[in-house]
Amino acid sequence: MRVLVFGRGKSGLGAAKLLERLGIEPLLYSDGEPEPELSGIAAVVKSPGVPPRNPLLEKAKRAGIPVYGEVELGYRFSSGSFISVTGTNGKSTTTAVIYHALKLSGRESFIGGNYGIPLSTFALDTTEESFTALELSSFQIEDLTSFRSRVSVFLNVTPDHLNRYSSFEEYREAKLRLLDFSDCAVVNGDDPSFKHLKGKPGIYTFSVSADSGADARVEGELLVFGDYRIPYRELPLKGIHNLENYLAALVALAVVGLSEEEIYKGFKAFKGLPHRCEVVGRKGGVVFVNDSKATNPDAMKKALESFRSVVLIAGGSDKGLDFKELKPLVKSRVKALVAIGETAGKLVETFKEETYVLTASSIEEAVERAYALTGGEGVVLLSPGCASFDMFKNFQERGERFREAVKRLTEET
Repeated sequence: MRVLVFGRGKSGLGAAKLLERLGIEPLLYSDGEPEPELSGIAAVVKSPGVPPRNPLLEKAKRAGIPVYGEVELGYRFSSGSFISVTGTNGKSTTTAVIYHALKLSGRESFIGGNYGIPLSTFALDTTEESFTALELSSFQIEDLTSFRSRVSVFLNVTPDHLNRYSSFEEYREAKLRLLDFSDCAVVNGDDPSFKHLKGKPGIYTFSVSADSGADARVEGELLVFGDYRIPYRELPLKGIHNLENYLAALVALAVVGLSEEEIYKGFKAFKGLPHRCEVVGRKGGVVFVNDSKATNPDAMKKALESFRSVVLIAGGSDKGLDFKELKPLVKSRVKALVAIGETAGKLVETFKEETYVLTASSIEEAVERAYALTGGEGVVLLSPGCASFDMFKNFQERGERFREAVKRLTEET
């Protein structure tokens, strides 16, 4: 038996590895290569980056060849319970918080999905007793058919990936499709995208507002859900957006049976992920913050709300997103903006009336120019608001290049 694996990235290689473990021959293929002959192909497994309307996939479907997503393939050979996390921003952090608490509680646990570890790479290692914290992008959700999540978390939905979706509404519906594959769901009660779900069976809401009426909420200095009371002042992750992440994780973990003590222990021990508002250096009165994971305007907004006196480094590959709603925030918090990448011109045009704007041709030049504009105090913040693919392999490489540039600058005498 031969299975065509469409995509040579992490997901494609993970799917090929699983197929080999099952004794099935994978045939790896990527766009730009000679189109493979479909005769003798039992199924196609697609990576999430491959659009569902790709001509080769359409051709396979017309030939009666089933097409599966990599997550769907991995799920079909997995065991145990799944906790799924989706949303425009905060997915990786919330998934990691959930996994960390599960692991520290002594439960057999796995983490993967859009987090960077394909489900296919560990699917056969899961057991009936194990838990898998799975980050899911809209691209991955599109391909689900038999997947089942014990509890799914919906953090937020803001405009993103409009270079793949025809509208925000289409993108939002792709996210909400996960509801069809979930036993119960945890949704952001403050996000209008989930307003229609409030009060429905199997839906838990969370909100940072004490008087919101949400199932999980902030009361004084406590995260509250039912009988659970988690003090948050000593928790490592700061900012309103992380309070939302903690609340969502609290509900999901409580639903699958963790105690208040186990959840608090997990929350307190998890120190955060790199490239998310991560302090990477200081020089005099200037702090350098790496928020390379901010790949859309809403993520940039959350970073800007956390700092004042900012010199912002932003820009990258254009996903068709609009930055105009950030004008008031940029005017009040950003004393200069260094624009990079494909969207540099768009950022200059959008914010030239709000702050001083200039461009740089590399991340290294951007760091030098940003530091010069601080006047010796404040924050140099890399929060691109865009994808990285015009200049870098991924957001991790962009963040590491920023870190290296900051290190060189701060070590200069």
